[in-house]
Amino acid sequence: MDLLIVDDNPTDSMVLQTRLRRAFPKAEIIVADESHRLKDCLKRTDCDVVITDYWLGWSDGLSVLQRVRERWPRVRVIMLTGNGGEEVVAGAFKHGLHQYLLKPDGFEDIVPVVRTAFESKQREAAHELMASIMDSIPDGVHSVDASGVITAMNPSARKIYGYLDAEIVGRSFEILMPRSSATRCAACTSRRSVARSFGASATTGIRSDGSEIAVAMTIIPVRGVDGTTTCVAFIATPIPDPAMASSQSTLRAAKQAAPLAAPIEH
Repeated sequence: MDLLIVDDNPTDSMVLQTRLRRAFPKAEIIVADESHRLKDCLKRTDCDVVITDYWLGWSDGLSVLQRVRERWPRVRVIMLTGNGGEEVVAGAFKHGLHQYLLKPDGFEDIVPVVRTAFESKQREAAHELMASIMDSIPDGVHSVDASGVITAMNPSARKIYGYLDAEIVGRSFEILMPRSSATRCAACTSRRSVARSFGASATTGIRSDGSEIAVAMTIIPVRGVDGTTTCVAFIATPIPDPAMASSQSTLRAAKQAAPLAAPIEH
């Protein structure tokens, strides 16, 4: 964890450093107590959390907030202030403030607030990484919520089905498959507690122009931190030879009761 403390009060700065070093012994903590030191710190490639006082002899917390957010857009900024004026707080949040704490009580809360801020930044980075991966994979992926509404679709899926993102997000997933398949899939999206995935099975997708396309479809529940299913991901891989799709469908139908897919137990 990389922490930056912006405070020109030696006592307050030492209190913060002591508490943070005790709580995060592996963290790199740097201090900017003057304007030129902050300028030097902004040359760093990244920073996780910035803790700044609002009242600075050479600037103010709002200006610091704007500068660090411009340099590190994902940084979490915590502001300490002895004056909790509503205008100050409202202006800070408009510029991306993560949290503000009132002195002197805020010193007691600084460690859990910094921990929460750091975890928030990590989650954002993980989500961005996952989004980048989803946008890069060749398979078509779209997510469907419990009501059967499409909530997201990656570029490969938009290419497979022939839709723009704005045209498909918010619509029922049934638009992408024949009615018979849609009826069978509806149960997968409505069971919030579903605890299994459904392996790839040959089926038919419906493109935006009404034409059919043979795809191998995998259905995977996406779970939240509490283990419950938040949405269902449909992964479609085009099958070049429709005859192959028909052959695979026939073979699967002979092996399993569920016509669309086989469950994968976890």
